Order: sequence, then structure tokens, then C-alpha cells
Amino acid sequence: LELARGRRPRGSMNRPLLSAISGCLTAILGGDQQQRRAAEEEMRALEVTEDYGVILAEVMVSSASPVAYRQLASVILKQYVECHWSRDSDKFCEPVPTDVTKAAIRRMLPAGLGDSHSKIRATVAYAVSAIAHWDWPESWPELFDQLVLALSSGDANLVHGAMRVLTEFCHDVSDLQMPHVAPVIFPQLLRILLQPTVYSVRTRSRAVHIFNTCATLIYAISAAYPEAPSTLLLPTLPNYVAAFVYLLSSREEGSTDPGLRKEVVMALCSLLRSFPSAMAAHTMEIVTPVWNILQGTTPVYVQSVVNCREPENSVCDSDGEVLGHESTTFAIFEFISALSESRRLQRLLPPILPDLCYHLIAHMQITEDQVHSWLEDVNQFVEEDENEFSYSIRLSAHDLIQMLAEESALKVSCYQAVMSAIERHIQGTPSHPAEHRWKVHEACLLAVSCVLEPLKAGEVHFDCQPFAERLLLPSLASTAFPLLTGRCLWLAGKMAAILSPELVSQLLEIVARALEPAQHNTLRVLAAKATYYFCSELQGRERGVLLGPCLPRLLDSLITMATEASEETLPLVLEALQLLAQVDKKATAESSGRLVPVAMALFLKYSHDPGASSCLEELFEALAATPGCQESLLTRLLPTAIDILQSSDSQLPLGLVAAMLDVLVLVVRGCGSAGLPQELVTQVFPRVVQRILASDDSSVLQNGGECVRAFLSTGVEQLAAWKDAAGCSGLQYVVRVIVHLLHPGRPEFSAAFVGKLIVVFVNKASIVLSQHLQLLLRSVLSKMQVVQTSSVMQSLLLVFAHLIQTEVCSPPPLLLLAEPFSPPTCSWRPW
Repeated sequence: LELARGRRPRGSMNRPLLSAISGCLTAILGGDQQQRRAAEEEMRALEVTEDYGVILAEVMVSSASPVAYRQLASVILKQYVECHWSRDSDKFCEPVPTDVTKAAIRRMLPAGLGDSHSKIRATVAYAVSAIAHWDWPESWPELFDQLVLALSSGDANLVHGAMRVLTEFCHDVSDLQMPHVAPVIFPQLLRILLQPTVYSVRTRSRAVHIFNTCATLIYAISAAYPEAPSTLLLPTLPNYVAAFVYLLSSREEGSTDPGLRKEVVMALCSLLRSFPSAMAAHTMEIVTPVWNILQGTTPVYVQSVVNCREPENSVCDSDGEVLGHESTTFAIFEFISALSESRRLQRLLPPILPDLCYHLIAHMQITEDQVHSWLEDVNQFVEEDENEFSYSIRLSAHDLIQMLAEESALKVSCYQAVMSAIERHIQGTPSHPAEHRWKVHEACLLAVSCVLEPLKAGEVHFDCQPFAERLLLPSLASTAFPLLTGRCLWLAGKMAAILSPELVSQLLEIVARALEPAQHNTLRVLAAKATYYFCSELQGRERGVLLGPCLPRLLDSLITMATEASEETLPLVLEALQLLAQVDKKATAESSGRLVPVAMALFLKYSHDPGASSCLEELFEALAATPGCQESLLTRLLPTAIDILQSSDSQLPLGLVAAMLDVLVLVVRGCGSAGLPQELVTQVFPRVVQRILASDDSSVLQNGGECVRAFLSTGVEQLAAWKDAAGCSGLQYVVRVIVHLLHPGRPEFSAAFVGKLIVVFVNKASIVLSQHLQLLLRSVLSKMQVVQTSSVMQSLLLVFAHLIQTEVCSPPPLLLLAEPFSPPTCSWRPW
């Protein structure tokens, strides 16, 4: 407290160092770039001196120094603490300050917590927190008492600074320290929380955040100390709940704001999840104000964010986080999620589900900003729409309805509530501005997708014709709103299995038109998604019958889209294309003249992209399984494959060889049902083996081993019959590959799948097995001596297990074959 009142501890000061640092600070803040760079270099040189950190702390807490100097000194001191304070720091570099230096800095810093400038308080608090992470409580035992005294000082600035420290400090409190911290800090936090005229909203928000952190830690330690909640938290819980209810209900100006309400709701979420029994008595007490906030913020959100008619007055906290109604809404969604997770509290939801779904659908509307960005940039749309890693009110509301619909006790009632809410929104559409009405319809369509499970399972009554006439078909009457039209087709695809055949045929015709190049790109992407769902939802003969009339047009449009697609949109197009290629082999064969060249070109361009290459592999698999496409596929693929396999690594993009081997696996398996084409055996197989034998790359070795296994599975007779110029058969080549993969000097994961390859060799190549079995088993045992990974060891053990199980070789002869490695249990025992 003396420090906070401006009394600085006296001590010897290194005057020359102080002068040098002051000069550097002046130069850095000056406008001359050359002098600034020189000063920064000099500061880096001074950083290794003993009193460097002490001088910075002196400048930082000195009210006589200019604010700009103090701010710069505080930033540099923060960096100094991060880099030098402890050798255990990720950013550590020599030297470590002496104990005397550390003690001097610790003694001075608390003075800055009460500074009149908030930025100084913030950087001091960060430095104190960073030091406390390493030094408290062993080297700084008095810190907690200093912070508690600061909280009770009545000085708003000092309280704010102490709260900043405690925000980080409480994360490091151990299970042994919490019994001493909680009883002291909880009353002070509550006192600060209930004094809006003394402390700012941001300071009181931090009080709630600190309480939430401590409550969460108390729950975490309750597994080891069951008495912790009842002694540390529950006695004060009613007082905090009452304070939280007051803050959520208060409309007094300055008493609360969206940021404080967000912290309160998040604290309630933690309490509901961690202490549901204790919170059960307070549930109705807290649900009412939270519900009132949601009802009040919905129209504000629609007006200010969805329709951009009235700009929202958002503020930022000192960490830069935007604190508007959206932040509170996110917290409320989390609160409802917490209620649904508890069987005891879940009973509160059914009565409010219809109204809740109404508000959630309102929040699912596309905002005006999203409309502009999605229509201008289809890649932005693909990135944000249905992306589980995106963070938006729209997706959060969607996920909440979906989560409620997946709860077995709420499934049917949630479906009914969604349908009721949709009807209410449709009836209220005329009251919306004409240019925004389509957003309501689009949100309703998105909401239906959340409750499809009970529809498909037949758990609820659903009449598709009224639904189509009421919601689907009106949304397709015009293409003036591409996002609405596309969402309608997307939903129709998801519902294809429960819609009437006549309606599906009608919708597929619209999808075919929506995929045409003249349409808006965002609509085409949604139509591609719809195509994927129509293909996956329709099954058996019905799929071919319904898709048949539109199939050539769909294939042609998707092939065109694939040639124009970006890296973001290509996987969506390929997913639909590979499913469509499996619907009718005749139609796919007729399109092979365009489809195969496009597939090859895309493979060469996007082999480095995991998403695109995975979809392309599925497309190649579908083409290889289509008799009418095999000739065209082999004609295009084999020259390219041979060229890639013969080229050096320096001539090829990274990963192209491994990707080509993956494609060859699919082509060999697809083409091998009636015997492998001769060119695969005579031209491709030898080059695959040569590439494997010349490589130490794990991915090439793994994929190459799988490729050889595909050849062995589908064409063992052809491999046995084929011989190279030296008279070596294809089966001898296989043995060479196995021995190469098992070499102890090769990368460990090169043998990850070799067990399967050996098992296939044992099963398929029994005519030559006796010639090679001893070599193979010794190679396996050699590899087992060096393997450290359990999955690789399992692959190797699989060989012996298979030999014994199939009685190809019983255990005693097996051990003899393994000499001189007997007994092999020396390798197996650890596993």
C-alpha cells in the first residue's frame, strides 16, 4: 500500500546504466529511424547487465517520468521477464537475473498496480503475473497478501490493477493453496461486484471471471478432496447467485453492460455443469433473467446485425475483446446447453422450447455482412458455411438446436417446437422489410435440417406435400436470392429419402439448372452440395430411376465446375462428382472423354492438398470400377504414372510419388476383378518395385507396399508368370519389397502395413512360400529388434499369429525357421 501511494523503495541505483537506458528510450520514441535502430541495438546489448531490469522497473513505477517513457519501459520489462526470468520459459535466453535483482523488481512492481494510467496498470499486472507464475509462493510469499490488501484498499485504480493480476494468478493456484485463497478472496470479490458506484463495469467483470476460475478449480480438486466444494464454495454460493440475478436483472445505467452479463452467464454455466445438485435450488431464480435477456436481445440483434438498420453500440475491454449483445448471446446459448446436459435440469426446457426455437431461428438468419461477403467471394462462403471451426451467432444457434434435437428425451418435442417456431416465423414474415424476408425463409430451412433424424426414423408424423407447398417450392420460385434458392436445394437433398418421387424429380430438375455456368457461383456450390445429398440419400434402384433423366446434365455441369474450382470449392464438387459417377456406369462411361482428362489434370495440380487428393482418389476408384472408363483411364494414367515413378525426387513436387502410388492401388483393385490388364503387370509393376527399392521415404514405402499388396491380391497368377530380362518373377519382386520394408535401417513406419502384405503373400503365393518363408521370418524378427511403436509391432506380430492360426507353420518349426533369433519371445515380452 505504501508503494501504491507513491513511496518508492530506496536503493543504490546504477546511474550510468540509468542514463544509457533513458537515452535509448528517448531515441526509440523519437522520429529518426536510424537513431531508433541504433538505440534498439544498444538496448539489446544492455539487456545482459545486472541492473537492467531494476532500472526499467524504476522508470516504470516513477510518476515523475513521462507516460510514454513508462509505457515503453513497461513493454520492454515485460519482454525481459518472458525471456530471462526462468530457464523453464519457452522464450528463455541467458542471462538469468540474480536473486538480488529479482527481489528488487518484485519489491517495486506492485507500486504500478495503482497507477493512474490504465495502460501502465495493465502492463505492470502482466509483469507481476508472469513473475508470480515462476516465483509464487516460494520466492514471493507475500504477493497474495498484497493483492488482498489492494482489493480492500478502496482505491479503484489499485483494485483494478490487482484484479488484472488475480485473473492470471488464480490459474496457478494449486489444490493445497486453494483452501487458503478462496475464503479470503471470495468475500472481497463479492464486495467489489456489488459496488457499481465505486468500481467500473470492467473491474467488476474481472471479479466475476476470477470467481468463475476459482469455482472451476475447486471442482477440479474435488476428486482428490471431496470436502472442497462444501467448505470453500457452497457457503458463499447463495450470495453469489443473488448477486448474479441482480446484475442480470438490473437496468440501472452504469450498473451492468453486455460484457459483465456475459461473464455472469458464463459463471452460471460453470456452476451448472460442475455443481448441478447445489444449483438445482436456484435454477428458476437464474433462468428467468437469462431468458428475459435473450428475449430482449433478439430484436436488437435482428435490427442491428442481421438487417444493419441500427448500428449496435459495442465496446471493447482492455484486452481488445468486443463486448456487445453478441458476446452475451453466445454465453446464453452456452447456458442453455449446460441446462440440457443435466438430466435434473433438462426438465425446465420442454415448456420453453417453442419460444426458444423461435429466438434461435431468428439468430440463424444470414447477416447483411455475410450476404455481401458470401455473394462476392464463394470461397468465403465455403469457409464459413457449415464450418465447425467457424465462430458465429448463426452457427452457434444452429448447433444448439441440433444438440437439443439429439437429446433422446427432447428429440420429439424439439422437432415439434422447431416446426411451431417456423410456422410462427412464416406468419410474421410480412412484418419484415421486403428486402430481408428471404433471410427468415432461409433460416427456417436451415432449422429443419437440425431435426431430420426423427423425420427419417419415422418417429414423428410428416406430410411432405404441405411442407413443400408451404416452404420448399415458394423458396424456389425465383433465383433473385441465390443463398435462399441454394439452401432450399441443399435441404431438399438431405430430405430426398422422405420426399415423394414426383417432388424429387421436380427438385432434381431445378438442381440441374442451378449447376449451369450462367448461375451465381454461390448457388452452384450449394447445388453441388445438394447433388451430393441426393446421391447419398437415394438408395438402390430408386436412385438410378430418379437421377437418370438429369444425370448427363449433372455430370457435365460438375465436370465444368471442377475445371473452374478453387482449392476451397474443389473438394465439394469432387465429393458430388464421385458419387454421381457411381449412379449409372453407362452414363459415366459416356462422360469419360471429359471426366478422365479432368481427373488426371486435377490430380497433378492438387496432389499436395489432402482434401482434394482424397476426393480424387475416390473418383479414380469409381472410374476404375466402371468397365467403360477403364480403357480411357489406363490410356491417360499409365504414361503419367510411369513418368512419375521414373523421375527423381528433385524433378517432382513433394508427395506426388506417394499420391500416385495411392491412385495405383485403387486402379489395380478396380481393374483387377477380371484379371489385371497386361500393361499394368509388365510396365507399371516393375517400376513401382524399383521406386520402392530406391526410396527411404516413409510415405513412399508405405503406399508402395500397399500398391504391391493390391497387385498381389488381384493378379498373383500374372505376377508369377511374368519374368524380367534376368528371369526374376513378379513374386520374387514382391519378396524383395518385403525384405526392403523390413530392413532395420529403414524408417520404422515403413513397416506399418507390411504385416498385411506378408499375410497376403502367404495366402496367395503358397506355390513359392517354402522358398522364401525363412527369409521373410528372419526379416520380420530383425525389424522387431528395433521397433518402438506398438502399432508397427502389432503389424509384425500379425505375421506369426496368422501362420499359427492357419496352420501354415506350427510353433516349434516356426521357432526353428526363426534361428538364429530364437527364442523370439525376447522381442515380444515387452509387448
